[in-house]
Amino acid sequence: MNRWKKIGLLWKWRRQVRETLSTQLSLLEGDHSADALGGLTAEEEAEVVRLVQSVNREPGAIVEFGTLFGLTTLAMAKNKSPSQRCVTVDNFCWNPLGLPPDMHRDFTRRILRNGGDGIELFDGTTEAFRETYHDLPIALLFLDADHSYEAVRSEIAWAKAHGVPVICGHDYQNPNPIFGVTRAVDEAFPHGVRHVGMVWSAIC
Repeated sequence: MNRWKKIGLLWKWRRQVRETLSTQLSLLEGDHSADALGGLTAEEEAEVVRLVQSVNREPGAIVEFGTLFGLTTLAMAKNKSPSQRCVTVDNFCWNPLGLPPDMHRDFTRRILRNGGDGIELFDGTTEAFRETYHDLPIALLFLDADHSYEAVRSEIAWAKAHGVPVICGHDYQNPNPIFGVTRAVDEAFPHGVRHVGMVWSAIC
């Protein structure tokens, strides 16, 4: 690949490159190097498992906004009720390894195969998922896709409007200034939320 083509690709993917570098530096500078691949800590994963198990008797699906590589998805699918669906949503526009979207998508699909037939991947944005939503009961919604204030605020409002009993997510109190999760969560739940590490949850 010649120099100008490389420069062209960097320009095309400049937003993703900027966000990748910003996130990586934030994790490393904040002494969270173990989480530099975008996953959860052991403590945070245990909290997600607890939340999923708490809705085992609910009729609705477990829905995740932000699949990344599918590791959290697998943990949720393993701990849900056999009768529950597990739906994960991602458009594969970003990953901390800088993989091209097609490679990221294929890699994640391969990981999700380990979850058996109980995982459904919605390949698209969370906005597209919400637009095509047709009253699928949801027992738990985990938010870990777009971390901007506007996106998280919109996703929480949608979940509340559809009567989701457990709304939760990642990156609460993340010091990265581009993350608006904390502000959106605090405004939506002024009486406070439970949080373990950066995993937050609210019972509605």
